Amino acid sequence: MADKNDSVLDKAEGLARRLLEKFGAKVDNKLGSPGQRSLSVREIGNLAAQIERAIDANLRTDQRGIKRVAPNRFAVLFVYENATDFSPQFLAALAKELTAAVFEYINNRRYETRGPVEVAVRADMFVKVTTIKASFTGDGNADNAQANQTAQDAKAKPALPSTRVIVLQSSDGRAFRLELKSDGGPAYIGRTGGNAVWLDDQSVSRLHCSISLHSNGEVVVADLGSANGTLINGQMLDERQARPLHMGDVLAVGDFNLTVADIA
Repeated sequence: MADKNDSVLDKAEGLARRLLEKFGAKVDNKLGSPGQRSLSVREIGNLAAQIERAIDANLRTDQRGIKRVAPNRFAVLFVYENATDFSPQFLAALAKELTAAVFEYINNRRYETRGPVEVAVRADMFVKVTTIKASFTGDGNADNAQANQTAQDAKAKPALPSTRVIVLQSSDGRAFRLELKSDGGPAYIGRTGGNAVWLDDQSVSRLHCSISLHSNGEVVVADLGSANGTLINGQMLDERQARPLHMGDVLAVGDFNLTVADIA
């Protein structure tokens, strides 16, 4: 741990240098490949530094009144249009590496948490710049307030599903089962391996479209700037437009028709 007489700026610069030299290079070396966009060493270092600032800005006091309880849940939200250039594998690996870096930072600062450290990385249709959201689990006051509000909401209206399963029946006879979570990333449809629905055909773009579950329980599909477009029941989606999916809808992806056989 750095000498407590060092300035905060010196500590931050030292940490940033370590991230740029060690953490950023680790991800790029693991996942970099020709034609597949990833983040540069500097971008990853800046991203980790943003999370660290969010930790320090959101510290809460412990039972002794010392400000050392750190948030343990983080969402890294990329601008939707930019994040579609990243493969699902890259986003998953980035989340794993950021989780390790955040865990190390919290331990080095002698902070404590009220739950395991979790970092989620995903695209968000509403942010204008890369955004970091920090939150806590296990905090008594916040959790009680949230529980009370949730109970009141439950009396007023039925609970919305946080997980849904959708089954797509392809025109070539295949069936694809997708499990969607409202707090998770979308399921991707595209030509490259690693997509939840892999359609290995030149009429399908590498990342063609995505299906996700909104917090209101609605399953939606969005075109990701595909070359041939995405259609629902014969109607073309605008680029980056999200539209609800219902039972029996036919999703046209290149030369393939995907029929919504089930939504549970």
